[in-house]
Amino acid sequence: MRDVTEFAVGDILKTSVAVYFNNLPAFLPLSLIAFAPSFAVVFFVDSSTLNNPFVLDPTVQIVLNAEYWAFMMAGMRESFVDLLCAIWLQAGLAFGVVRHLRGGDPGFLETFLQSLRMLFPAVLVAVVVAIATGIGILLLIVPGVIIGLVLWVAVPAAVVERSGLRALGRSAQLTNGYKGQIFGLALILLILQMVAVSVVVMVWSTVMTESVIGFVVVQLCGVVLSGIWATAVSVTYHDLRVLREGVDTRLVSQVFE
Repeated sequence: MRDVTEFAVGDILKTSVAVYFNNLPAFLPLSLIAFAPSFAVVFFVDSSTLNNPFVLDPTVQIVLNAEYWAFMMAGMRESFVDLLCAIWLQAGLAFGVVRHLRGGDPGFLETFLQSLRMLFPAVLVAVVVAIATGIGILLLIVPGVIIGLVLWVAVPAAVVERSGLRALGRSAQLTNGYKGQIFGLALILLILQMVAVSVVVMVWSTVMTESVIGFVVVQLCGVVLSGIWATAVSVTYHDLRVLREGVDTRLVSQVFE
């Protein structure tokens, strides 16, 4: 079981990567299944966008360019589906990560079934988080960042404690006093994602020019990175509960017994 004595960003990052890859036989298939709708949207619904990259004609006003707005709608659609896929993945990994941290072996089938069982409450909580964060971002960005940090562990709280929308308050309670560290964690995760995707795109573009294969590689990279991100959120939730409430790892996961 994981022994937590302090909230250390470096330790959470190292633990998150280790937990994800140590459970790769369970977590990777779950990640791929969770993001299957995203793949379907990109490669079937928006296949014309994928195969025919948009080039803006400078002689045509953007507001009158139907092709431009079609590409904008495709991007918004894909982003929305990606969000739902990430929520589903986070719901499943919250169970698997806590099970692993208490010394158990989260199998694929058990983790997958748990992700289905907790999908609706996770989506409900995540939608509220997204709306609150979005409103905050519209209010000069900083309030949105603060709200995002306050609600950082709302989804794993909803899954592990089965608390529904009460998970919003639980997240605020658990993250109180740790928002600076969580901001650092989120920033590092974001930078790592950007660097990893950029490297993959750069390397692949020098090897092949086939856009479809390139998109597949980038999507797969994004799936793994999303899994590590979701794992880090769940590890954060676990560590905050242990530190703030003095419970051990076994008690954190007691609801699954």
